Amino acid sequence: MTLVYRRGSSEGLPRDARAEGHLDALNSTPTDWVTVLHATLDRRDAGLGSYLTTTAGTEHALADPAWTQGSVGSAGAWEDGDGTLVFHDGLTDDYHHAEFFVQRRAHQQPHVEPTIELTPSFLWYFEAVPRSDGGWYYLDDAGRDQELVRIRRTETDLEIDIAALPLRRYLAARRRILVVQYDRVTRLADVPAPKIDATDRSRDRHYVFHSGDIPGASKLPGFVRLLGKHLILPLAVKPADLGHPHPRNEQYPQFTIAVDAATGQPVVSTCEPDQLSDYFNDRGTPHYLTPVYFRRDVLRRYASEPSRYQIDSTRLTCLGLWSISIGRNKEDLVEAYLGDLGRDLPSPERSHWLSFNEAPNGGPDETRYRRDILGQWYEGPVNPLLSLATARQRFSTELARITGDGIYRPWDATDKTAFDGLHMPTSSEQQETDHQILTLAKGVIDYLDVKVIRKLPGADPKDTTINCLEAWVKTLGADPEPSTGPLRLLQGLRSTGVAHPRSKNWQATLVRAGLDKLQPDAQFIKVVELTAAALNTLADLASANSQRAEA
Repeated sequence: MTLVYRRGSSEGLPRDARAEGHLDALNSTPTDWVTVLHATLDRRDAGLGSYLTTTAGTEHALADPAWTQGSVGSAGAWEDGDGTLVFHDGLTDDYHHAEFFVQRRAHQQPHVEPTIELTPSFLWYFEAVPRSDGGWYYLDDAGRDQELVRIRRTETDLEIDIAALPLRRYLAARRRILVVQYDRVTRLADVPAPKIDATDRSRDRHYVFHSGDIPGASKLPGFVRLLGKHLILPLAVKPADLGHPHPRNEQYPQFTIAVDAATGQPVVSTCEPDQLSDYFNDRGTPHYLTPVYFRRDVLRRYASEPSRYQIDSTRLTCLGLWSISIGRNKEDLVEAYLGDLGRDLPSPERSHWLSFNEAPNGGPDETRYRRDILGQWYEGPVNPLLSLATARQRFSTELARITGDGIYRPWDATDKTAFDGLHMPTSSEQQETDHQILTLAKGVIDYLDVKVIRKLPGADPKDTTINCLEAWVKTLGADPEPSTGPLRLLQGLRSTGVAHPRSKNWQATLVRAGLDKLQPDAQFIKVVELTAAALNTLADLASANSQRAEA
């Protein structure tokens, strides 16, 4: 519906004073963003707010274009006529059929920043997570951030926008409708003649647009005002689908599971668990435990976010949301079971994995095959990163018995997340190896407390950590090369080419360590193995020294 002028028109008005621009943009079923609050910070006479109502309450809301959220947003207590205490919690106003949704609450102290408040059930429904700027996001089934509430601030305006589809899903779950109220006054140099009187009325909005004059005003004596409300309607979603805060659209792509020997064409199969055969049901389809293979860089997107994903030799885990069993075969392909791709991977992730799908090559992961298929107790190959973590802990514990203090400084949370996120390389790119070596050096060497290390027998109280360790090893009559040589190598790689521009010393360091013929990913694994061995050697020396002292 368009604005109906009973008197006057918008002709001759400045563009920003006309009503049509705002009204033409209104949509009761938006799919992008909905502005639910707009406050002006420069004393302009304009604003936008919103509240919740029921289907029955929309008639009351649209009966009058003036704001009608009643007393929601403020609490109070009073004594009624018979002496009974009445308390109003500010969450509902029965007369206006209004429920609190959002507000910018000012405080009595002018220096205190106003508080942005949203009804808790909206945030709880999505298990929303706050951002430092006042916005909110939530995690979808795949564990990825989805913007929910954004705050836009300038020197003159503050706006709160909410993602439209989640908002309308919440409205459907609550069986509510959002009433958005708008009021804007624009001052004019001249009083419109004839005066403007117009209305825009439909089943989902009611606006009035009129003009007037301000007696005695020497500057800008005229004005136009656009006042009204419009509705944001809930999604048309079945109640059974609203138990989950975001829609689930399960899609089961077909993965390559073999190659036809006669034609050379890939053999594909759905990953939908209910369509696959198992040990109890032969559906004439591939078995649930059919191995499927992927290039190892399928894991790169997860390895780059250690605060969200954990990768080890047997499993990929995303927070507490999902996890999938994985392995690696001798061709360094990532292996997963066909049925697990459909059962354990969130639907949005399956298309990602599909793009890295490879034909079988190199046979199954022997460890997984023995454990999962043959049911054998099988240790499998040593995990270098697990060995490193164990060695670091042993090293820390054994040397603390000598120094009397912990030899590592307490972790910074971000650094610990990065160190815990060390992973088997997902590519042979130098950049990934550089990042991992930097993290490894920080966690193993840089976090050493030099003041404590200098307490070791034979250590120079003014020397560096590795020099102090080497001096201590020499006092025990041991060769320092196996114990401190790998630490110097790690420090050298960090200093000559990872943390600083690469110099000629970088290549010389690789040559001395016998790493120059290896690809960057293999270099990293070798450095991890050498570092773990060095820490274990130092731990062994400390343990033997402690036992002699106790004897």
